[in-house]
Amino acid sequence: MDLTNRLVRSHSLTTLMVMHSLKQALSLGDRTIMLHQGRVIYDIAGVARSRLTVDDLLGQFERVWGEQLIDDKLLFN
Repeated sequence: MDLTNRLVRSHSLTTLMVMHSLKQALSLGDRTIMLHQGRVIYDIAGVARSRLTVDDLLGQFERVWGEQLIDDKLLFN
């Protein structure tokens, strides 16, 4: 991940990375798009994204989808 991050930044690349860890998704890049069952649930970038926590993402999922996201792989990886 460190090597990918360095290459993306040093060459000003646009990169799409698929993450199954909410924590990792928030720690990388400058935009987060949350998908569920092929639909965009949440799309956020910039200053607002920099303040997000995993709990914020879970709350947004629940507001949009109407149910809690319960998947240990997403929460603890």
